[in-house]
Amino acid sequence: MSHRLFENNVLKKIKAFKEKKILVCMSGGLDSTVLAHLLLKNNFKISIAHVNYSLRGNESSKNEKFIRDFCKSNKLKLHLKKLRKGELNKSIQKEARKIRYDWFKKVLIEYNYDLITTAHHLDDNVENILIGMFRNPSRNNLTLIPELNKNILRPILNEKKDDIISYAIANEIEFSIDSSNSQDYYLRNRIRNILIPEIEKIDKNFTEKVSDIIESIGSSKNDFVIDNLFIHELHHTKINKQDLQNEKSLKYFIENLKNFNFYSKKEIQNFLVAKTGKKIVSNTHTILSDREFFLIKRNEILDSSEYELEMGINQNPFLIKLERSDEAKKPNSREVCLYCDIKLPLIVRRPKIGDTFYPYGMKGKKKLSKFFKDKKMSIFAKQNQWVLSNGDNILWIIGERADNRFIKTKGKCLKISI
Repeated sequence: MSHRLFENNVLKKIKAFKEKKILVCMSGGLDSTVLAHLLLKNNFKISIAHVNYSLRGNESSKNEKFIRDFCKSNKLKLHLKKLRKGELNKSIQKEARKIRYDWFKKVLIEYNYDLITTAHHLDDNVENILIGMFRNPSRNNLTLIPELNKNILRPILNEKKDDIISYAIANEIEFSIDSSNSQDYYLRNRIRNILIPEIEKIDKNFTEKVSDIIESIGSSKNDFVIDNLFIHELHHTKINKQDLQNEKSLKYFIENLKNFNFYSKKEIQNFLVAKTGKKIVSNTHTILSDREFFLIKRNEILDSSEYELEMGINQNPFLIKLERSDEAKKPNSREVCLYCDIKLPLIVRRPKIGDTFYPYGMKGKKKLSKFFKDKKMSIFAKQNQWVLSNGDNILWIIGERADNRFIKTKGKCLKISI
C-alpha cells in the first residue's frame, strides 16, 4: 500500500472529528508519532498526552524529552504524567494500561477534549488473537481491540505495521525507540519478536489471513448487533454505545435515525462524541447521551400538575390506590404503608429543587438530586419521576424509595399502592 493510500484510509476514519478537540496519546514510538504527524499535517486540532513510567532510566527521560521537543516545535499543548521509579509494582503491563487510560479520561474531562486517539494497529490485534489462543482458546472470548470505544478512537487499527513504516519513511518522521519492545520477557513481545516471524517464514501472508479472521469475527458480531441495535423499552428506545464501534453498525444507526426525524449527519456525528447529559432534538423526538447508552424518546409536554389523593382508586397522574389496612408490611417499589395519623391530603407531584428525604434502609438525610445521581438515573427518568408528599415532607419517591420517618411495617396503616 502506498503511503498516500494509508493516509487516506486514516482520514476516512477521523474526518467527522475535524473541528473537534482531540487528545492524541503519544508514547513517542513510531506508531503514535506517525498518527500525531498525520493529524498535524491535515490541520486537526490536537494536543498530546504522555505517560513517563520511569521504568527505563535514562531512556525514559530521553523519550520524555523527545515528546517535549515535538510539542514545542509544533506549538502543541502537552499533558504529562510522570510516575516515580518503583511506583509500578504489580503486573506492570496491566497496571500501566489502567493508569494511562484512567489519566487520559481524566484529562479529557478536565480540559473538555472531545476525543482520545491511540495508535493501535492491525498487528496489535493479530497479537491479541495469538495471546487469546494461549490464554483462553475460546473463539467467543478472544479479546479484540475495538476501533471506537466511547470517546476513544483508534484510526489506524486496520492498518499494517509495514504501511505505518512506509508513511514514516516517505515523510521523514523521527521517532523515539523503546528498547523494552525488543525484550522477550512479556508474552506479547515473545509473540511479536519470535513466534510471528517464524510463522511468516512458512506463510508470508499470515498477517493478512489473521486479519480475515478478525474481519469474520467482527462481521458475525456486527450482524447480531445490527439486528439488536435499537432496544425498545416502555418509555424510550436505547442504543448501547459499545455497539456503534464499527462502521457497519454506525452507518445503520445513522440511517435509521431518520425514523425519528433526525436527518443531519453532521449533527449526529458531532453528537456521537458528546458528553453524558447532552441531547439533540428533532420535531418529534429527543436523543440523550446517557453514560453507556443513547436514549431516544418521543417529545411530549411534561405534566407538572399536582394531584391530591382521595381514599380509594385515583386515576391521575396514573392509577394509584389509597386505603386503610390492618396489615402493614415493609415497603417495596409498588407499595408503601404509612402511619395512620399522617394528615391528609397526600399530594402526588414532580420533585422540586431542594427536596430532601430520609431514605428507608439508610441513615440520615439525602437530597433527591443526590439520590437520583447515585441511582444513575437518566434525565428522561428524572423528568418522569413522581413523588408522594405531605406538606414539605417527601413520603415516597414513587416506585423507588420510601422515607424512613413515615413507614410502618406492622399493624394498622395507611396503604398506598400503584
